[in-house]
Amino acid sequence: MGISELLNGPVSAYATTGDLLIDEDETVSEETKYIEEEILSDDRVTPENDHEEIYYEAIEPDDAEEITADGASGIQMAEGVSEEMCSSDYWNDKTIESKLGSGEELISTGEITALNKAMLEAEDTNMNDLEGLAEGYDADRLRHNLVSATTTAKSRIFADNIEVVPASYYKQVADAIEKTAYTGNRNNQYAVAVKRTTINTIPVNAYIGYSADDPDDEKVNSALLVGEPFVIRQKATVFGDDFYWGYSDNCTGWVAAEDLAVCSDKDEWLEAWKVDPSSDDFIVVTQNQIRLEPSVSKPELSEVKLTFATILKTVPEDKIPKSLGERGPWNNYVVYLPIRDGDGKYVRAIALISQHYEVSKGFLKMTQAEILRVAFNNLGDRYGWGGMLDSMDCSYYTKNVYRCFGLQIPRNTTWQQAIPGRKIDLSNMSDDEKVGAMTRMPAGTLFYMPGHTMIYTGTTVMDGRKMAYVISDTGSLSDSTGELSVRNMYSVILNPLSVRRRNESTWLSNITAAVLPISQGSFDFVKNNMETVTPIEPVSMNRVPVAEGQAYASGKDTLPLETFLGNTQNIFISFCNVEGSEVEKLTATVIKGSRITTKAPVKAVSYDKGVAEWKRSKSTGLATITLKKSGTVTFEMADGKTFDVLFTVESPKAETKAVNSLLKKAKEGSSGMTELSLQDLFGTQIDNGSLSITYIKKKDKASVFRNVLLIDPKTKNTVKVRYTYLNKKYTMTLTVK
Repeated sequence: MGISELLNGPVSAYATTGDLLIDEDETVSEETKYIEEEILSDDRVTPENDHEEIYYEAIEPDDAEEITADGASGIQMAEGVSEEMCSSDYWNDKTIESKLGSGEELISTGEITALNKAMLEAEDTNMNDLEGLAEGYDADRLRHNLVSATTTAKSRIFADNIEVVPASYYKQVADAIEKTAYTGNRNNQYAVAVKRTTINTIPVNAYIGYSADDPDDEKVNSALLVGEPFVIRQKATVFGDDFYWGYSDNCTGWVAAEDLAVCSDKDEWLEAWKVDPSSDDFIVVTQNQIRLEPSVSKPELSEVKLTFATILKTVPEDKIPKSLGERGPWNNYVVYLPIRDGDGKYVRAIALISQHYEVSKGFLKMTQAEILRVAFNNLGDRYGWGGMLDSMDCSYYTKNVYRCFGLQIPRNTTWQQAIPGRKIDLSNMSDDEKVGAMTRMPAGTLFYMPGHTMIYTGTTVMDGRKMAYVISDTGSLSDSTGELSVRNMYSVILNPLSVRRRNESTWLSNITAAVLPISQGSFDFVKNNMETVTPIEPVSMNRVPVAEGQAYASGKDTLPLETFLGNTQNIFISFCNVEGSEVEKLTATVIKGSRITTKAPVKAVSYDKGVAEWKRSKSTGLATITLKKSGTVTFEMADGKTFDVLFTVESPKAETKAVNSLLKKAKEGSSGMTELSLQDLFGTQIDNGSLSITYIKKKDKASVFRNVLLIDPKTKNTVKVRYTYLNKKYTMTLTVK
């Protein structure tokens, strides 16, 4: 393979069958990862036969207790997906076997900085160190290489839906580069994007397809967000349009000159985009798109589109003007926005972003709940090959999700799997073994199969067995029932891993690896949890196996309860899995005042005086009990079966006095961190909620791990913690004196 093929990316390296998607992800292919001094060897090019279509499987559930699609909502969903499941909150208790709380921080800011550095330095991640690029270069050599690279191996191509002769078309492009590109020895130019734009394999604005109705612009390599940096090393004027060639942090390629603002020097460039990850003097867009308000007096700021994961610096309080044109700053985020002057030079303007938009001041704290919340903010939005149409493909979507937390992961699926020390090989596991391993992983874990990446949301029961679910930006799909027929989904969708590919194999069977972009400590904990010889549910079956939607409030419980609306007034109890479990005593822990409804008809309910109140629905026969204090409740079911449940009823509260006393003793006799459990903090054994720190004076002197507060009793500190269980929140402030 010659340099021309290596540099030309998707236009030369990929093929489609009709209008079907062959590979929906490997947009920034190894072929296009060009550094003029080092041409990549052939063995780093992904073979064409590795690229398959990605298809969708619809499965008809046959158990009324299981999840079914809610057609009444008017929203189309995959079979096995309900309306409740399309909310990120639904999944917060669907990864409990990972033993990591949904609100537990998976990686700290300092650890993110270290992991970013490690990814940048790792060879196979193919990331560009923009700040460390050599200043000077040979523009003639680069020009000749780019001219040689401008060719195509395709027999047919279409430019703006009109068929052109490949050799003739690409020769015109090559001749224009040769004629208009920089010459001699030069230094880098530094630029930032002023609009969401694409990085292309050839410098043309035309839509390049392999057929007249190709849904993908095949020249698109990746994308730049507003404010993202770009290092310029070449230029070209092709068919009357100006382009710059250079480096983004994840690939090289051509960008329309009108979409870049050129900075006066490197210092101005760094000031334009570089942020301190530990600060909050910038905002991150955490929804799909934001459009700035129209402006009469500031046309350059009017209706600018900011897409998902855009990062912009905020204007300091003392520099915020009283008005911006005809508008004032109240109820707006005030940010610096890069724009171009008449000569294409960088200018920093002040713009307003309406308060109601989903943005984060500073990077989000990385927890399972926050990863899913951000990922679900894009549910249903369209797919875009490489970043075309201001959209994302699968790996650009995962990259941008993690960008909201300050983590700069590599661009495509192959490179993401090279993140140092965070990969788990699943290729030699059976389907059941894979699901078992996945249940031990936190939400947000990235799963990979050839040509596609997806974000793990959690595990529930489907079609009588546990099944893992994912959210991803997906291309072409097909149902599993009846004849295989192509369905272009081209959207961010939620689906079980039982969906199929074109060869009728499931996504689950095709998954080869998982990557967890979290701290090394959290990763080691997950891996150890996966590899433990003793299963979470002991072989003796001393707990009733959980069914869909169920969870144990306490690690001491034997009977799981469930809630679909996430509060103590909508808890359900089912005895369907009790028989055969060998559990001798059914126990469950609840908050005082919790209301529990059976899922099967009941003849009678009995209990000691004062333990509970109950009523039965005349229409359904279901019984609802309200718990007042601990005690045994006997359920006599309509089918004649009887179940005794010992309920432990709790009223958690902040045990501030007792904790202060404990810390005082620890200060006198301990030399290290002190562990405070939920029982210590709030007097509760309910451990299925999430403990989090909402304020901390000295960050390195206290942390939360697995719902345990670790605190240094010998360092003066103020720590505010919050424990959240269902719709209940319990808070306390600890002052270490």
